[in-house]
Amino acid sequence: MRTRTPAALAIVGALALAACGSDDNSADDDAASPATTEAMSDDEMTETTDEMSDDEMSDDEMSDDEMSDDEMSDDMSDDEMAAAEGDLLVVASGRDDLTILVAAVEAAGLTGALTGEGPFTIFAPNDDAFEDYLGEMGMTAEDALADTEFLSTLLQGHVVEAGDDAAMVAGMVDNPFVSLAGTELPVTVDGDTITIGGAEIVEADIFATNGVIHVIDTVLAPA
Repeated sequence: MRTRTPAALAIVGALALAACGSDDNSADDDAASPATTEAMSDDEMTETTDEMSDDEMSDDEMSDDEMSDDEMSDDMSDDEMAAAEGDLLVVASGRDDLTILVAAVEAAGLTGALTGEGPFTIFAPNDDAFEDYLGEMGMTAEDALADTEFLSTLLQGHVVEAGDDAAMVAGMVDNPFVSLAGTELPVTVDGDTITIGGAEIVEADIFATNGVIHVIDTVLAPA
């Protein structure tokens, strides 16, 4: 058997110590790696959390926008609900103060026009206004309804090819409306009172699917 010399034993011992040191370093590296990974994970989690927070803020902002859209939709729905009764003729027919106007529209053959796509704005004389006008003209309702050409011209003088609510009408002070008959309808505003062609609007913003009705207290007689 070969006997190891003291020098050889010293070399072997040194190698063994080196090997142990290498293993210890590897162990230390292995132990450090999870810590580093965990630290990186924490940072990533922080960044991810921040990003999520930003996203959530964006979502909140989007939610606010969506709420605004919903509110706008609700407003539009209100208008649609107000118009849900039908077209201008249907809406006018459902009122007990516009019976002469409806009869005149039918006698003049204008039902097709007022049930069309529009939009139209009708400045609608109420029954009292028609009765006053007929009295001034020395005519009965039957006489007026029999003269279809006269009725057609008279009624077209109350219709504008636009769908204007009261606020829009009030904004036309410096720009008179022009009726379907070609007559000018100047607007004046005095406080809460709006007049069109000299007639006062006594009830505004009666919406229909193809326009709006404003009830007036005077017939707009052609010049």
